[in-house]
Amino acid sequence: MIYTTRPPVKVGIAGLGRAGLEKHYAQLVKIPELFKIVAVCDPLKERRDIVRETHPECRSYRRYEDLVDDPDVELIDIATRSDEHCEHTIQALKGNKWVHLERPMCSDYEEAMVLRAVALKAGNRLLVRQSYRYEPAFIKVKEIIESGVLGNVYSIIMRRGTYNRLDDWQAVKRCSGGAMLSKGTAFLDQALLLLKTPPVKVWADLKRVAAVGDAEDYMHILLRNQAGLTVDIKYSGGRVSNDPLFRVCGSKGEFTLYEDQPEACLKFINPKQDLPRRRASVRTPPLSSATEPELIDWLEQKVPAATEGASGMDLIWVHVFNAIRENINYPITLDSAIEVMRLLALLKKESAFV
Repeated sequence: MIYTTRPPVKVGIAGLGRAGLEKHYAQLVKIPELFKIVAVCDPLKERRDIVRETHPECRSYRRYEDLVDDPDVELIDIATRSDEHCEHTIQALKGNKWVHLERPMCSDYEEAMVLRAVALKAGNRLLVRQSYRYEPAFIKVKEIIESGVLGNVYSIIMRRGTYNRLDDWQAVKRCSGGAMLSKGTAFLDQALLLLKTPPVKVWADLKRVAAVGDAEDYMHILLRNQAGLTVDIKYSGGRVSNDPLFRVCGSKGEFTLYEDQPEACLKFINPKQDLPRRRASVRTPPLSSATEPELIDWLEQKVPAATEGASGMDLIWVHVFNAIRENINYPITLDSAIEVMRLLALLKKESAFV
């Protein structure tokens, strides 16, 4: 229960698919003190009827234009197909609505710049949904890095995916399908937060592995910043083995976190160990049999995979509410969302996937 003296935001959900119905709607019904679902929109009547069963007072629209024209709707939650995001956002902003926009914010960088211009003219009412910023595993990774226990972090490895013979519009290029838009926008946002400074080197490899359509379902991305930190992202729709979700390597240790595991592994040099000072030498070294390996006092701990009290990805809705009702700056800036789209375009060009 979240206490507030402000009235709930009246929201209309556009798109009742896997994102709109199974995520957005399911999350919103848990926080009626913050949001009131007053309308839904989807071309399929059976999808609209699912909401009407629990919210019979909710208005139901087949045409998106009718949702935009509804004077009772303050916020339009856009969870339509990716190739419709730009047009639907422009319509809503011009209709003087707030917009909460599911990722990807649009199909490409050019559309992102169009949305930027329209959003600025509309008084910054566009709120791009980058909920993976609040993923418990990601929050834990940031916490471990910021603690300094790993020393100088030089490599962060991220692995995602599952075997999936995808055969819907998400596997079709002309519908803005593909792993880069559906998944890459979330993981690139995480990577940019971990890098803290813009990447100076980028590389990408895109493939179609198991999906039935013509869009990529495999992406391997490498980003490196000026300080030498590398973020290695791999998502595969043909993934079989269970690699770590995150592996963070530093000069004094390593942190490994697996998906769906309650605990992660932290291995680091005992900070109380006084390592003797050493200097490099150009002299001929002794034979390995004549030298003793340096004794490092390694500490290994099992730590919770999620920080106690972490709200999870649903926290995004609190920030949406605060932006609308409390006039508090939305933490996901429009510029940061556009930077993800710019980088995505650069990586697609680098990969030369046809």
